[in-house]
Amino acid sequence: MLILDLVVNDVAVVKLATRGITGDEVDQVVRNGPYIRANPEPRVPGSMIAVGLTGAARCLTIILQPDEDTATRWHVMTAWESSARQIDTYHRHR
Repeated sequence: MLILDLVVNDVAVVKLATRGITGDEVDQVVRNGPYIRANPEPRVPGSMIAVGLTGAARCLTIILQPDEDTATRWHVMTAWESSARQIDTYHRHR
């Protein structure tokens, strides 16, 4: 999966802020090479889960939705602090 354009709209910014996460941190996770897999419980077909580290080594889990028009553009739906299990999965696949 190639992410060349990451979209964080106003709704996502509010969701992220309620969890103490910034759009810049989400961008850092994507740039740092997260572990990405299909979302097992998608609300939107084709959505993915990305787990990775920010520049400050904070591990975040991000839900990404594919863009309808461009395969390399993804929309951030939400994100949260990764659970211990998600962190373990990230490290196993790195």
